[in-house]
Parts: sequence; C-alpha cells; structure tokens
Amino acid sequence: MRPDDVIDLLDRLHPLWELPRTGWLLRGIRPCESLAEHSYGVALVTMAMVDALREEGATVDGERALRMALLHDAPEAATGDVPMPVKTAELKRAMKEAEAQIADRLLPAPYARLVHEVEAGESPEARIVKAADKVQMMIRAHAYEAQGRGRLDEFWDNPGNFQDRDIAFAKRIFDALRARAGR
Repeated sequence: MRPDDVIDLLDRLHPLWELPRTGWLLRGIRPCESLAEHSYGVALVTMAMVDALREEGATVDGERALRMALLHDAPEAATGDVPMPVKTAELKRAMKEAEAQIADRLLPAPYARLVHEVEAGESPEARIVKAADKVQMMIRAHAYEAQGRGRLDEFWDNPGNFQDRDIAFAKRIFDALRARAGR
C-alpha cells in the first residue's frame, strides 16, 4: 500500500465519522454516536472478548478479529446506517448484496474479504465480531439510559439484540449488562 492509497482509503471512509447511528436518532437520542464511534466500540469489545476467550483456552486470531471489527460497517460510508425497523427481509437481502459490492469498490481486496467474512459469520473471528456488534449496541443503550437520555425499551425487548453467536462469554456479558440495567 502506498501513502496515496492510505489517504484515498480514509477519504472514502470519511463519512463514517460524520454519519450518525440512525437507530438512536429515531428514538430521540441527540447527539448520538457516529458509525466510526460505533466501529471503535465494537473493536474494543472484540479485543476484550478475544482476550477472555484466550484465557478460557480458545485459539483465536485477535488481529484478524480486530481488523474485521474496524471494517465491519465500512460499506455504510456509502449507504448510511439503515435502521432495523426499516429493514424488511427483501431490503435486507438487497442491502447485503449492495454492501458486498460497495465493500469491493471502497476497500482494498484484503480488507473487502474481511468484510465479506464478517457478513458470512462462519469463522470464529467473524462470530466474535458479530456478537461484539450487538454487545456494543446494548452497552451504548444502557449508557444512554443511564445518562437520562430516554428509555430504550424497544432495544431491551428485542431478542435479536442479544445474539451471542454461540459464544458463551458474549452471553455472560449480556447477562451482566441486563443485571446492571435492572432488566
């Protein structure tokens, strides 16, 4: 990768720093985290989960998982953040195809492959990132509520927001978070 390639990559991904997570906006949370802030949070959760899983004896490629976490929402630099209430099954399929093509256009091939791997959700690292994505979102929901910025019952009541991807440590995080939030 050349210096100009790095500059071009960041230019293409710059909207991630500007675009808000629309799910929060729709629920009256203003200001709210950007897509880039969310990805950073997912990377932090991923790092902690990788460390915990390694302590439990799992073999996980931490660098690969962190790269996936940082890139997992890169296509949203072009599409924006489409909130779950808007995503019908048909729209989800169309978005999945579009985001795969966008990843191929926005990112160098090795990075695009990581985005595709996360989307497939089959490798241990991809499953960790997908679980971390949900964990980060629910930690953020708890933080917004703790700040007095509104009740987010819709988030807590949606079982899809607690997908642990069969990672026991992710389930333990969700359980601890529910206890802390009194839910």
